[in-house]
Amino acid sequence: MLQVFIILFLPIFALEPWTGLTNPPPQKGKYFLHTGFMFDAVLQTAIFSYNLESPVIAETEFDIIYLDKVMIPKGTKIIGYASVLKSADRVNVFFHTMVFPNGQEIKFSGLALHTDGSAGIPGKVKKHKESIPAKVLLEAAANIAAPGVGGAVVRELTAEQAKEMTYRPAYSITVKKATPIIIYNIERIEY
Repeated sequence: MLQVFIILFLPIFALEPWTGLTNPPPQKGKYFLHTGFMFDAVLQTAIFSYNLESPVIAETEFDIIYLDKVMIPKGTKIIGYASVLKSADRVNVFFHTMVFPNGQEIKFSGLALHTDGSAGIPGKVKKHKESIPAKVLLEAAANIAAPGVGGAVVRELTAEQAKEMTYRPAYSITVKKATPIIIYNIERIEY
């Protein structure tokens, strides 16, 4: 009986606790956020998935603490953009910069998650319907245009507009301002 006890339970008592890396890499700054670190923020801008030119801005509502230090102060703005790729009802958002309340900024690689931890921010889906596809109308106008220099200009303009219409999404997703999100740190940063 004692032998069975020793064989089964001795390895549990003999385990040495993990004390960290033998040769940890030197830390460059006073603060760091490890890969996979997540924190809460709130959108300060609405997101329209068809308008990729406008930035997405989120802000921390309270101090983000890690290892008993304030790593990200309350009021820090996290700036990014909405991705062209989106899922059925979610917009994918990537962040590239943090601006602290004192105006200092750092580069940052982050991904927006829903509050349940899943990727993307859910929003309201709007389907776009067109009775006659605009691309067809523009191509028809180019073919009917008068010959000569004026016709060439019209054909060039309508061809450019037709190309633009090809990339127009069949649906868009809108996310309201003040939506709570989680930001996932994609890559370790030191500052």
